[in-house]
Amino acid sequence: MIGETISHYRVVAELAGGSEAEVYLAEDSRLGREVVLRFLPASFQYDPDRRSTFLADARAISGLRSANVAAIYDIGEHKGSIYVVMEYVEGERVSWKLESGPLSVAEAIDIASQVADALTESHTIGIVHGGLRTSMLMVTERRLVKVLELGLFRTTGPPATQVSKGTQKLGRQTALGLDAHAVSYLAPEQARTGAADQRSDIFSLGVVLYETLAGRLPFEGESATGIIDKILHEPHTSISRLNYNVPPELERIVNKCLEKDADRRYQSARELATDLRNLHRDLQAAADAGSRLLSPARQTRAINRPRAKKAIDSIAVLPFENQSGDPEVEYLCDGITESLITNLSELPKLRVMARSTVFRYKGRPSTDALDIGRELVVRSVLTGRLLQRGDSVLLKIELVDTFDGSYLWGEHYHRRISEILNLEEEMARDVSDKLRLKLTGALKKQIARRYTENTQAYQLYLKGRYHWNKRTEESIRKSIELFEKAIEVDPSYALAYAGLADAYNLLAAYSTAPLATPFLRAKATALMAIKLDDKLAEAHASLAAVKFWRDWEWEGAERGFSRAVELNPGYAIGQMWRSLFLAAMDRLEEAVAAVKLALELDPVSRVINLNLARVLHFARRYDEAVEQSLKTIEMYPDYTLALRRLGVSYAERGSFEEAQATLKQCVAKAPDDSEALSLLGYSYGLGGAMEEARATERKLVELSERLFVSQYSFARLYIGLGDFDRAFASLDQALIERQGLLVYLKVEPMFDQLRGDPRLKDLSEKIGLE
Repeated sequence: MIGETISHYRVVAELAGGSEAEVYLAEDSRLGREVVLRFLPASFQYDPDRRSTFLADARAISGLRSANVAAIYDIGEHKGSIYVVMEYVEGERVSWKLESGPLSVAEAIDIASQVADALTESHTIGIVHGGLRTSMLMVTERRLVKVLELGLFRTTGPPATQVSKGTQKLGRQTALGLDAHAVSYLAPEQARTGAADQRSDIFSLGVVLYETLAGRLPFEGESATGIIDKILHEPHTSISRLNYNVPPELERIVNKCLEKDADRRYQSARELATDLRNLHRDLQAAADAGSRLLSPARQTRAINRPRAKKAIDSIAVLPFENQSGDPEVEYLCDGITESLITNLSELPKLRVMARSTVFRYKGRPSTDALDIGRELVVRSVLTGRLLQRGDSVLLKIELVDTFDGSYLWGEHYHRRISEILNLEEEMARDVSDKLRLKLTGALKKQIARRYTENTQAYQLYLKGRYHWNKRTEESIRKSIELFEKAIEVDPSYALAYAGLADAYNLLAAYSTAPLATPFLRAKATALMAIKLDDKLAEAHASLAAVKFWRDWEWEGAERGFSRAVELNPGYAIGQMWRSLFLAAMDRLEEAVAAVKLALELDPVSRVINLNLARVLHFARRYDEAVEQSLKTIEMYPDYTLALRRLGVSYAERGSFEEAQATLKQCVAKAPDDSEALSLLGYSYGLGGAMEEARATERKLVELSERLFVSQYSFARLYIGLGDFDRAFASLDQALIERQGLLVYLKVEPMFDQLRGDPRLKDLSEKIGLE
């Protein structure tokens, strides 16, 4: 074939060192450059499936723009044989360099880092190398590492365990064309079934890194069969026994790459590249300081990393902008934002603004990020812009230091929608790293954990949360439908069960009639979520909420709320619910402290601001309760619950005119609000305006003929009128209703007039509060 012209490529020479395909050096007569022509082996030419897969992969690889990947220029056909035209790379193969012995630690890290970068790029388009080894890595004169044959000529089944000669020496061919030396780089799952994913490439890169440091392979043998057996069943020899210069941190990295269980390896090449570069930086810093990284007498993994700035201790993740022009993509923007907030909030020593606080700024341009960050008093702000086109998602995020306005970091992520789980995992790790947080391995795993591997289930969950956060009865019912679909797709999806429990709890609160079924379903789904994953803070909080407001199971409720905030101290709603429980138990100082902590986490939350006023009201700190209610109304003028709280606090402190004026506003805004009518009648009675109180009673009775009105509302009005017999009769009925407000019997100020009555003690005993 030498001297032939194929299309516009003149074949110059035959090249060695490739796979089983024919490889030639050729001259591109159009562009005047040297190229490599690779002809597909016969096993690809005559297998339609392998041929079409190869062509699809080659087209995808040709779109890569990584400096560390040998480029694909063209694909053609000559005399019935398909060939691919590739970049000709001059340099020294890593396998050749190893003929002189192991490489230096610095050179080995540099090579592995560049290969990890190449794999990061290829994995984003779904291409795995599948045959990575030192002979596939070329180092140019400028020390640039090029990965050759990326994703091409992969086998589709496991290597043959029996070869034509059972004791073939290294370098001989197996039945599938892989020599025994190449088998040494296969991941266990490849050796067992032929299946390969991105973690298989990470295992192969671990073998490469081991070989460059030790000068030998981690798994060697006389035959392919023997090598495969060692890959599957035997541990490798510790590098430190072969090369004393390898620091413990580098050995840890290699060992993690070589985990036989793919789930225990690095889950992405980007994560591996980050660890390698961090180690390189640490080694360089130690060398510059004139000291060794680790004392040989202390075999420890502790690394002192120089910090240019103090670690950032607070962040606001602003709602990601939807640049797709499609409202249907909004759930994805909100869902990714919320997931990132949730993951980061689990980190110690990092204050993360809660969802309800940052979503108040939804729709504000990213140019306002610095002002928003300073308004929220956080050290950093993260912004993001998302563009979806078909099944492709492009996400750009930026991190800004609000202290001096400096740009800290930015990244582009280009993924298929099917890889959205990988995207969120990478973002959480990248952001925590850029915040300069010192994370343990357990914390890194925690913030990158997945609750499902099913992308469809995850998207349904995100849509469920999107509707749940709208907080209307209609949207809550829609969220229930979506959470149930997510569970149908993945019955082991713990987070979807937790979302369903939250939705049922909220439905019980928003429903106009007392419903036992939502509470029962909330309890059942929360229990299922905990059974699947007992580290879900939301599930523990949802279960505790049912035990508190419905079951009146005080010890179980306290354990649940405490467990929730222990698992996720940044879970603001969990902190708020715990504060209400503490208040009901007459532990008011603890309750005030807990709700203030919740407000710190979520300073503009309507419900948390409201409940701070509520807990202050229970503590008889009426002036503070009034002030906090006014503050909440200033932020949310149409929030009738805050108006109701303001009115009753005015009444309890004796400001009856202000109370009645405020509560009349509530009734005017919502004439069918039985709670507002009840509070207005109570304030009339408390202030001595009996005629107005009785007129309000008649309106409440009329309303009850059309709509459900809790007996608790009648009891409140009767207490204001001083008609305690009727009040207790209504409270007995409220007990049958299992009215949730009865949990505050010990601390609700309106019951102070009944404290000496044995009937109140009897009621308290029935609830279990005595």
